[in-house]
Amino acid sequence: MENFNAHYHALFNRLFDGIDETLLDEIFKIGTKKTLETGKYLFHQGDKENVLYIVLTGRLRAIKEEPSGTRILGDIGQGEPVGEFALFTREPRMASVLAIRKSTVLEFTLEEYQTLVSRNPALASSLTNFVIQRLRRNTFQQNKTAAPKNIALVNLQDNLDLNPWTDDLKAYFEELKVPVQVYDYESQTEIHDDEFFDSLEQHEGLNILVCSGEQPIWSHQCLVYADLVILAAPLEAEARIRPIEKELKLYDQSILNKKIYLLLLHEENPALTRGTGRWLMKRPIHMHIHLRKGNKKDSARICRILTNQAVGLVLGGGGAKGYAHIGVMRALKEKGIDIDFLGGTSAGAIYGICMSFFDFEFEQIEETVSKSVKSKLTSNDLTIPMVSFLSGKKVIRFIQETFGEYAMEDIWVNSYCVSTNFSKATMKIHDQGLLWKQLAASMAIPGVFPPVVIDHYLHVDGAVMDNLPIEPMYRYPVSKIIAISLSGLPERKVNYQDAPSGWAVLWDKLRGKKHYKIPSVGSIIINSLTLNSLQKQEITKDKVSHYFELNLKGVGFMDDKKWKQIMKKGYDQTNEYLENLAESERFWEKYPKL
Repeated sequence: MENFNAHYHALFNRLFDGIDETLLDEIFKIGTKKTLETGKYLFHQGDKENVLYIVLTGRLRAIKEEPSGTRILGDIGQGEPVGEFALFTREPRMASVLAIRKSTVLEFTLEEYQTLVSRNPALASSLTNFVIQRLRRNTFQQNKTAAPKNIALVNLQDNLDLNPWTDDLKAYFEELKVPVQVYDYESQTEIHDDEFFDSLEQHEGLNILVCSGEQPIWSHQCLVYADLVILAAPLEAEARIRPIEKELKLYDQSILNKKIYLLLLHEENPALTRGTGRWLMKRPIHMHIHLRKGNKKDSARICRILTNQAVGLVLGGGGAKGYAHIGVMRALKEKGIDIDFLGGTSAGAIYGICMSFFDFEFEQIEETVSKSVKSKLTSNDLTIPMVSFLSGKKVIRFIQETFGEYAMEDIWVNSYCVSTNFSKATMKIHDQGLLWKQLAASMAIPGVFPPVVIDHYLHVDGAVMDNLPIEPMYRYPVSKIIAISLSGLPERKVNYQDAPSGWAVLWDKLRGKKHYKIPSVGSIIINSLTLNSLQKQEITKDKVSHYFELNLKGVGFMDDKKWKQIMKKGYDQTNEYLENLAESERFWEKYPKL
């Protein structure tokens, strides 16, 4: 019982800061413990009850019935309140909540809650703060899920020793001060004893439950008590569905489904390898992760993901201004900020994913950029302007040569780019498929480059729908998001009453005068595209941990020759931004140095 008291004290101390043993006893005297078996509902959408619950053990899932079907809102872990909105508003339940593994909650009626806070007013303040944070996340559709406690590990490759890959994980967890306990069938003699699985909650760190095809009963129990399932296999192995996957019914559709990550293992210092797609085609998993043997960056990334400390980077579009993203990333890396997920639009996509493709090796990145500038990809590329001014052939050829036949899912850091599905008038998120083609779609500026055909639909530049695609990043388990905008437009007043004709502007240039200050055709097109995005950006920028807009005044849409100066501006301004942050906002400083 002492262990459980210490466990509960730690839980409630996170929710109600500074709780003591006397107050803990009072909370448990007033509240009522309630146990839920896997699949049992705590309450249903539409129920009218003024009851608050706090999760003591296990894991719950919130789901909402909508005209289009059932939507999973997120999972709720130990130490988190449930049902607080109905308690405060007296309105019917907005969603249903059920146990996705055996769980225990502490129940408070409205009267019991009022009794508790009347004696301890500080509790109300702590709970209200938690509610505000949750409400803010829900408003922005940031369904942040509690970090997993119990992880079921399924080795898909017979006789493969995982230790060479997991040793670095264990070391990094130790540096994060996250204890890890590993349990397999041999280490537990009473495998039918539910008390063993219930006792896992007392352990403050992660519990790894190793499944085995030779022990189906044990493996099923591991799955029942798991918050997350991780499949592990060498990338180059055969991608067929294994018997243990069928035995555990991992892919049966159910609202009780656990999240499934696929860990694809590589040997030491491998070259980028194709073939990830064949694993994903057959498995409806939530995410895949690449892990190279002996690669500390990969190990640290996985540890951050599993402890809800992952960092996402979102890069906006803006033509030649996109070179600044390389400087931004260099500054972030020098400060010790590693990126776990990356997304972008247009220029943000091409430069961001180029960095991800080359594993953030800046010498290779800059060499590629220099080559692209020297190739003058938009020069001598005019075509009959029936679809676009430029044919885009030189750009396509260059990105084909750079990225070859690799797919989005092959690159080391999970990345996405967005385009606009012109045929359906919707935003398209590209996180799988031939890399060069997805990038070509994301940067196909309407009128400048021709649309790109993917799956029989026309796709154009992602900036048409969203020039800073933050929302797709919340599909990943991120704790922090850094968003970099290039699209701030200066206020432009002109010194003439009527727009000049093309002949007048040409004559002005031939005489070497600047009577008419008017943007180029390319600038007018791209800036017009981003006007709608700017309004959305104003709303979505509040969704991120760190948002900053680079000042790139004087940089034109096609100022490729200035790429080094633009890159330096991104570097300098990022350093200035980071140095001016309050100590409490420098989240990266708590991470161990690699």
